[in-house]
Amino acid sequence: MDQSKKPTIAEITSRLIKLILNMPPEERANTLMEIEARQAQGKRRSVRETYFVDVNYATRERVYKGFIQNISPEGVYVETREPVVVGQKITLAFPLPHSLEHAKVGGEIVRSDANGFGVKFDAAIQELLENGQYAASIE
Repeated sequence: MDQSKKPTIAEITSRLIKLILNMPPEERANTLMEIEARQAQGKRRSVRETYFVDVNYATRERVYKGFIQNISPEGVYVETREPVVVGQKITLAFPLPHSLEHAKVGGEIVRSDANGFGVKFDAAIQELLENGQYAASIE
């Protein structure tokens, strides 16, 4: 291939497939994990902090109890066995990390698995997480 012209997406894809097919299985698995990790990083703007605390959350149907596993300014992961629907609007109430204050935050369920679900807040709570000196309501 001529190095002076930019390759087409079809040429790039073809070259990648050939390289992958020539890799040993273990190298394929490692490459896949690296690519998936790189893509997952690109989806989050902030690092999630491990944070274990009870949470009350409400959908249109009713109020539930769960357990926050981690938190970032953009969202949380809630451990629960209750079924949820991706795209569903939700309101969460929980104590703020490093504070005695509580937050009431609106968001949307963006992923769900057998152990719980991920929520993207309607508005980032960076200031609340950093400050933690006042009760907050973001909806």
